[in-house]
Parts: sequence; C-alpha cells; structure tokens
Amino acid sequence: MPHLYGLGPLEGLRGEVSIFGSVPSIARIERETVVTTAGWDARACFLVWAQVPAWFERPSAAIPAGLGSIERDVVALARDAGLDPDRPLPFRVHATAVEATLHVLDKRDGLAHNPDRHEQAKVRRTLARAAVELVGFYSRHHRGIFTPGDSNVHVHLQTEDGRISGHLETIHLAPGPGSRSPRRAGASKKTRGATPRLRDPRDPARSPLAVLSTSRARSTSCLPSA
Repeated sequence: MPHLYGLGPLEGLRGEVSIFGSVPSIARIERETVVTTAGWDARACFLVWAQVPAWFERPSAAIPAGLGSIERDVVALARDAGLDPDRPLPFRVHATAVEATLHVLDKRDGLAHNPDRHEQAKVRRTLARAAVELVGFYSRHHRGIFTPGDSNVHVHLQTEDGRISGHLETIHLAPGPGSRSPRRAGASKKTRGATPRLRDPRDPARSPLAVLSTSRARSTSCLPSA
C-alpha cells in the first residue's frame, strides 16, 4: 500500500510496529537493546493506519514543547485547514529531539495481561539530541482503543537513521519554525500530491515540522498466529 503510515503494539506485546511512508520499522528488545527490522512478516495486536498521498506545509513560529503541545498544534492546524478535529487525524513531525523517552513492549512473563503487567512490560530508553520523525494519530473518541487511556494522541518515534523506533512517551523539541497541515482542493501545485521529503533537523530554519493529513485514520486488528 503506497503512502502508508501506521502504528501499534507487536503481537504478543513483544515489540512495537511503526510504518513511515510504507516502510515498516519493527522494534524489539534483544539483550536489553532496541533492535529494529524492516520486514512485513510481523503481526500487530492492533494497528491504526492511514494512507496519506499529500501533505501541506506552512511557516510557524510555534515550537511544540511536548505531546500536549503537539496535540494542541494538531487541533489548531486541522481547524485552520477546514478539517473537523472531532474526527480522527494522522499527523507527522520531523524535528531534533533535545530529549525524548520511548518504550518498547517486551512481555515475557506468559501471564494474563492487565494494566499493571502492561506497565511492567515497557522497556524505556532515552534519546538526546537526535534527529527524529514522529508518526501519530489524534482522536477525542478513541482512548483505550487506538490511543492510550489517558491521552488523545498515540505517537511513535523513529530516529533519522532508522536504528531506533518505539512508542513515544515524552519529548522536548529543539527550536525552529515550520509546520504542515492538510492540502485541500484548489491548492497550489507546489506541494499538492507530493509526500514531503525528510528535512535536515540540524538546520534550525527547518525544524520542527508538524504534519497533518486529510486522510481518515483507520484501525484494524489481527488474530494470533497459528
């Protein structure tokens, strides 16, 4: 599927599934280290996804200071673009993370799952001064379905080199203007129909980039492997 973006926990809660521009990043914990692979031979407990063929960019002096600020920016961009923030929306961010905390699930106890065991299965790692891309999904109505029970956003992170990915918990972005929102009909030909390239987050004039799409978010679940 072209222009695919998605995220979810890996089957068996033994990792994280992230999809950036139809390229999967499957994160697992091996020898206490986050290890990623790019194959399609993995299954997710659930997957929220969207196909996004086009993105729109606009200048912005706002610097999202964390997931709460990113959520507010997504809602503002949606309203400015004439989209309904009452519906689920996918978004992306390209930036330099001054510091970010992510986790990768690694449930090995074989016990029935519950909230306490879910928390215990999280293996956390912290990044500093890292060029990253985020893919996220926003919804006011899907807490505990495809966003965490205490949040309207579910966000995964991938480092620019693709070596690390996982579920984003906290982030502090480096300053720099630039944001993107959906391109509607009648937009100029400059960006319509084009998926944005990854910009150099080390360039302060190009970081961060908040990205929002016109595509509807979808979610799907899979059955356990035989």
